[in-house]
Amino acid sequence: MSSLRNAVKRITHKERAQPQARQHLGILEKKKDYKERAKDFHRKEDRINNMRQLAANRNPDEFYFGMKNAQVQDGHHRKTREAQQKEFEEKVGMDTIRIMKDQDLNYVRMQKQRDVKKVERLRASLHDLDESPSKKRKHTIFVATKDDAEEFDVVEHFDTIPELAGRAFNRPRLETLQASALQASGYGQERGDAIEAYKPTEKELLKQARLAKKLARKVAKARISAYSEMEARKKRVEALSNAEAHLVTEKLVAGKGRKRKIKPAEDGKPAQYKWRRKRLG
Repeated sequence: MSSLRNAVKRITHKERAQPQARQHLGILEKKKDYKERAKDFHRKEDRINNMRQLAANRNPDEFYFGMKNAQVQDGHHRKTREAQQKEFEEKVGMDTIRIMKDQDLNYVRMQKQRDVKKVERLRASLHDLDESPSKKRKHTIFVATKDDAEEFDVVEHFDTIPELAGRAFNRPRLETLQASALQASGYGQERGDAIEAYKPTEKELLKQARLAKKLARKVAKARISAYSEMEARKKRVEALSNAEAHLVTEKLVAGKGRKRKIKPAEDGKPAQYKWRRKRLG
């Protein structure tokens, strides 16, 4: 009878599928999936309860040396920067670290030298360096008497036009303005003998004055830009000098010899050390 029962086809029982109205929710969870999820949930729950029990029974005076090399950041234990640096040095090796720092020192010195030379070139190209470009400059003229000072005519003294009399620089004389007007109009090329007799009109002089004023604005803008670049280069040189000092100090500290710190690091500058004197020979 048992062989006859096995020969008859049996009904295959299947788990219920996801109803069509709930197809958008994904595949229906089967029993084996639920068992795996339940085991994982209870495993995590037991671990959390165990950790709570250990925390409740912890001795507040308990100390491990690993606590000195770790700190809590955003609720997570992380190694301190000093511990990470020490681990990196042990992994890479002190010889490799020394070579890398020597390369960094050479690079910093090269960049510093480039900026120093750039500052020197900017200083050579700019005049009146001690005076700020935004500061209004003065032109003092000495006269013999008080009456001469009261009757002093700036236009006549500087031999220019009234529109340019208030300038402290780029103040061309009438002769220069006339020559520029002649060259612009081509009058002097056609009548070479009549240049001296030619007198430019007031309109031509004003035109040359406007051109000179436009050129003066460009020169002033270029001067301000050059001063700004020079100040930025100076700050960069100072920052590179601090970086160079830090690298040199690290190199000396890593060397041999007994030493002690006499001044901590402050204001971006490295700490100062004093080495013990050592007799030679």
